[in-house]
Amino acid sequence: MNRKISRWTMLAVAGLALACFGLASGILVKTTEAGVIAGTGTLSGKVDAPKPFKAAQVYARNTDKNMVYMVYTVDGKYDMVNLLPGNYEISVKKNGFDADVQKLTIAAGGSATANISMHEAPMATPRIVRGGEGPKGPTSTPVSYDELYPAGAGKPLIEKTCMVCHGPEFLPSHQWDADEWNAAIDLMSNPYATIPGRIVPGTFSPKEREDLVAYLVKNFGPDNTKRGLAVPEMPVDEAALAKAMYVEYDIPKEFGRPMHDAHFDKDGNIWFTERRAGGPNIGTFDPRTATFKDYPIPNTIAFPHGITLDGEGKMWWVGDICLGRVDPKTGKMDLFPFGIQETNKQNHGHTPVIDSKQNVWYTMSYANQLGKWDRETGKMTAYTVPTAFSFPYGLAVDKQDNLWIAEWTRCKVAKFDPSSESFIEYTPLTRPCSMRRLSVDHQGIVWYALDGVGKIGKLDPSTGKIVEYTVPVKYSYPYDIQPDHEGNLWISDSGQGGALLHFNPKTEKFTYFPSPRRTDMPKIEISKEGAVWYTDRSAYVQAVGALYPDRTKMTTLGAYY
Repeated sequence: MNRKISRWTMLAVAGLALACFGLASGILVKTTEAGVIAGTGTLSGKVDAPKPFKAAQVYARNTDKNMVYMVYTVDGKYDMVNLLPGNYEISVKKNGFDADVQKLTIAAGGSATANISMHEAPMATPRIVRGGEGPKGPTSTPVSYDELYPAGAGKPLIEKTCMVCHGPEFLPSHQWDADEWNAAIDLMSNPYATIPGRIVPGTFSPKEREDLVAYLVKNFGPDNTKRGLAVPEMPVDEAALAKAMYVEYDIPKEFGRPMHDAHFDKDGNIWFTERRAGGPNIGTFDPRTATFKDYPIPNTIAFPHGITLDGEGKMWWVGDICLGRVDPKTGKMDLFPFGIQETNKQNHGHTPVIDSKQNVWYTMSYANQLGKWDRETGKMTAYTVPTAFSFPYGLAVDKQDNLWIAEWTRCKVAKFDPSSESFIEYTPLTRPCSMRRLSVDHQGIVWYALDGVGKIGKLDPSTGKIVEYTVPVKYSYPYDIQPDHEGNLWISDSGQGGALLHFNPKTEKFTYFPSPRRTDMPKIEISKEGAVWYTDRSAYVQAVGALYPDRTKMTTLGAYY
């Protein structure tokens, strides 16, 4: 009996162990296969170095498709999934180290390995905030903020005017004499100029203006060495970056520049605008094949900015002088002029959105107006924003079809109620400031980004209460802010040279995801799988890119809402 019990016990234990092993194996297989899409390959390996390091960036460039994948090492290991088949160059980047480039081929369904040994190298020149870098490195000498802006009568004037909109890196990129700086101040103080000024008339007294010009010539004149603002390294959290993967697709050289405002269509393709003189286009690309296509705009002074998708699958864009519509199936393009057709760009259409009735709303920055194209009548109507010269920029629509506007230069949030045709304006807590973009989350809360002062804000429309949060790294430049499907926020921050930030409202924690190349991302879109899509507007080589915060959850290379 005891033998039988022992035998059955042993069999039961063996069966249980086998079942557990099978279950465990199934989990392992599932984990290994998670995020792997048919027709793609994988890459993994180890990175070692003579001394400890964290979160090195590993790049896999597909030289056939002109695209790059980038992941971070975790405990010296890395892996990538869903790589399109082709020839690859594998490299690693970490300040203070260097390594040779490896070449290999990845086949559909294949799995490749590349182990990389880094050796010590001189620490790289400190990074310069937003731009100031060519293909071989910085084009300006990086210095500290106080070196770049030494004490003087003009410094506080710059900080409360120029810097609020342009940030600290714009002025040093110019080397002008007194006449040129005076002309720039005239332009920025003239609300009726071709590009309306952002400085309210009367901001400077004659003496203050004299001090300002003298300061600019002394520090940013023709005889000065070209300098840029050095910024600290971005904080990286290996645990947070463990599953993240960037994918960037280089835009063909023949396409226009700069690129703006990525948006998805119903078939998983990404659309964007090309603001190039003499040939503005609407571009689209298929991330499953890394192929691009152009749709020329018949009016060469249209200069498209924002783009969006309606319920019929048509893409709507807005530019300086008109609203436009593209049929992705036929390529047919329709233009809806604002009325002014001269080259002086007095409208400057910026951001379009679609309401529940499929009306198209858009901001007209230079005209200081909110525009509407009525779906039923085709009539175009404009509503003037209450605050003069506010430069309405970003736009969002809530579930009640209210329109929410980011007033860039006057830094307010404006709500427009279409039923009463009335505006309400909300003033952020931080002043002075500038605001480019905002969004409405799934709970109806309005979030905004203060790009000149490194803060984001939360506005509860039901109470009018505002709370603001400071981005924890100096010289932050939050441009856009968008909610994901889990209630967290994603922020495009170009202040440290390019990064996407994750913000958890419950814990009030910011997490940095430094981008593969130096750039800014003017508009971001989040797919239903949580991928954050953007355009590399200011990168030396422009691209359309996506951050997958968790690559194991990928089920498609397409992008869908």
